[in-house]
Order: sequence, then C-alpha cells, then structure tokens
Amino acid sequence: VGDLDALFTALGLREESFAVGALSRVVATELASYAPARNRRRMATTKASVVFVDRTLDLAGAVGHHGDSLAEKILSVLPKLPGHKTDVMVNMVELTALKTTDETCNIIAPGCLAQPNDPAAKALWESFMNLKQKEAVMEARRHLVEAASRENLPIKMSMGRVTPEQLSSYIQLFRNNLKALENHCGLLQLVLATVQTLKHPQTSKWDNFLAFERLLLQ
Repeated sequence: VGDLDALFTALGLREESFAVGALSRVVATELASYAPARNRRRMATTKASVVFVDRTLDLAGAVGHHGDSLAEKILSVLPKLPGHKTDVMVNMVELTALKTTDETCNIIAPGCLAQPNDPAAKALWESFMNLKQKEAVMEARRHLVEAASRENLPIKMSMGRVTPEQLSSYIQLFRNNLKALENHCGLLQLVLATVQTLKHPQTSKWDNFLAFERLLLQ
C-alpha cells in the first residue's frame, strides 16, 4: 500500500479503487484508509480509476488438466504400478482364458506403459501424448490391425468411430496365438490400457471436470 501510494503521488493521482477478489479488497481497503493516501487525494488534481485484481486464478493454468490427451487420461484413471510414480497397472486378464469379473484381479502380472523394446508400442505412446484423443484411439486401431495382419490373424478392418468394444474384439484375436502375443505384447498392453481407460467410470467424470475447468479459466 505504501509503494502504491508513492506511485500515485508521483503521478499526481486521486484514485477511486475497485477490487476483484478477496486479497484485492484488503489492499484497496487499506489504501482507502491510509493516512498519507487520504492527504494525497485531497491535493491531487488528476482523477483515475484503479482496479485491483487477484491473480490466484493464474495458478489454474499451471495446474490444469488440458484435457484431450489420451496419455493424460490413462495416467490419471488407471491404478499406479506398485513401486512406480509414472506408470500404471494394465489388467492383462483379457489376453488369457481366465473368466473373472474382478477388475483388480492380481493372479496375472499387470502390464504397464513403458515398452522400450517395442518400436510400435513406443510410436503409439508418442501418439497418445501428442495427438487428440480421437486421433490417438484411431492410431491404436491402426497399429493393432497392422500387427494382426502381419501375424495372418483373421481381422476385418472397419471404418468410422473407434469403440472400446471394437478394440477388445481385435485384442481377442491374439489371445490363442502365443507367438503373436509374444511378438506384440508391448503394443497389446498399450491398447488394453486404452480400452480400460475408455471404459472406466472415472472417464465421464473426467470429461465433466474438464468442462467445468474450462469455464473456470474463462
């Protein structure tokens, strides 16, 4: 308040203060009752309106969720891989003959996102980070179809919107072919992570949250 008063004195201002936000209101109130400022306002000839605005909401940009990245959703929705901060557990039961409705089934070792030895999986993960969700999901389908074609699996490429059910049906083709499973295990883990994220109940809540956050930022 003292620094502001010194500035306004140098400019010869008689200000009228407005405040947006709790902290701004405190500053404006202190300035209004500050004795040197009252004396200045009696003597100054130039009128000015001063608006104090809290900048707290600037933090929303830095800590916000920017929404349409499939990688961000996967990392936020799926459970963390034990002992890791930046990787998740991918349920691999779908690639087995086990019948279980338990989503936290821990009989099978979980899959994960880090696939340094699989070029196709690494390329797909780059897509998850850099493309919009719709495009990233289409990339997942394309990689899956190419892998199935190389293994001579009976896959039928369909056009249009990609659904989790469609990806699951493609994954099922690899289930009984151990050689194909071994060759494309990394890719299958990433596609399974996609399916499980898109089906997860938190995903719809996430979309609602993002819509609210965009309104808040505006």
